[in-house]
Amino acid sequence: MKATIINIGDEILIGQIVNTNATWMAEKLNQSGIAVDRVLAIADTEKAIKEALDIALLNSKLIFITGGLGPTKDDITKKALAHYFEMEMAFHEPTFSNMQQLFAQYGKVVDDRYQVQAEMPVGAKIMINKAGTASGMWFEKNGSIVVAMPGVPREVKYLMTYEVLPNLKMQLEFPTIIHQTLNVTGKGETDLAEMLEDFEQKLPSNIKLAYLPNSMIGMVRLRLSAYGEDAIVLETQLDHYIRKLPPILGSLIFGEGKDTLEGVVGQMLLKRGYNLGTAESCTGGNIAHKITSVAGCSAYYESSVIAYSNAIKQDLLGVHTTTLEEHGAVSEQTVIEMARGTQKLLNVNCSIAVSGIAGPTGGSPEKPVGTIWIAVTENEKIYTKKLQLGKDRLQNIERTTTIALNLLRRFLLNDLS
Repeated sequence: MKATIINIGDEILIGQIVNTNATWMAEKLNQSGIAVDRVLAIADTEKAIKEALDIALLNSKLIFITGGLGPTKDDITKKALAHYFEMEMAFHEPTFSNMQQLFAQYGKVVDDRYQVQAEMPVGAKIMINKAGTASGMWFEKNGSIVVAMPGVPREVKYLMTYEVLPNLKMQLEFPTIIHQTLNVTGKGETDLAEMLEDFEQKLPSNIKLAYLPNSMIGMVRLRLSAYGEDAIVLETQLDHYIRKLPPILGSLIFGEGKDTLEGVVGQMLLKRGYNLGTAESCTGGNIAHKITSVAGCSAYYESSVIAYSNAIKQDLLGVHTTTLEEHGAVSEQTVIEMARGTQKLLNVNCSIAVSGIAGPTGGSPEKPVGTIWIAVTENEKIYTKKLQLGKDRLQNIERTTTIALNLLRRFLLNDLS
């Protein structure tokens, strides 16, 4: 079954915001067996909405609309849809009651500016939005379904998850789809595709392998999807093929499903009874941020030293003046001393130390922008690695963070020589 996504908002068309709703919705719809045929981003005008609906209804049985359901004058989606489906507007008590409850949580009352959001098209199915004040709407015409939701991403996710998809599954028949995902880092999409070429060729026609890269952080999710009728049969079939991937990819795989690299590293530290400290220069605390985003990390994570200046490297971590003078802050010798200094200062088994030139300026012919040194330790053992990344500062910070955490993971696995 084909679907069209229509995202309404001038802010999308002028590049003020990224259209994350379309990406998230397309993924969730695909996982439910609904193929998105097209995505339209349109202006906040009734004419644009009518034209987009005319096109969508010619090509799709399911149309999903986001945006333009707020209380301001430029939020005209509801009015445009009422005109399009020839419906009157009327006060909707459940929507107003939901608004009152949400406002009461903040000690406020619904004033006249917001009451317009309780005016809804008579004849549409109204979906109460527990994540916000704007209700969703469900229209049906000539066998097609049109769903309208607010544009706030968390509200779209709430309505899609708890209202739209459950109602679609009750009303329509979709094929059974089972997904399993492996999380990989250390190789890019192209290299992985080459490694898995033979594996892909031997997959049955109802199982598909998708590569879902995140180039900013340097990770790829490998998603196997099985399509059919019987969920139990599909799960057995998918398990058979997912087990073939670890022998091919080895330690490139760090987890599955919703596993995060920082979470996996944390569990490894816990199992070994280890604690960890970090010393960061060019990443400015991003490694610590990732580690502390995991609930319960206090059981193994001690602290971080943001050693951006040479003085801090010397005073807190014990990096020798001669090391900095002879080799510079961005060097193997410096990160070794930073890592050992972290172990001593924080009394930890393991440490991560990074120093580099994140960019976009500050490089030299000998040490261009993107030159990064990393050291990881496990008690007396130490491992170092030099990176040569690009000139994008934020990407360099994110990729260095990923590589540093992954180096510690592999070091603990005795997978580094």
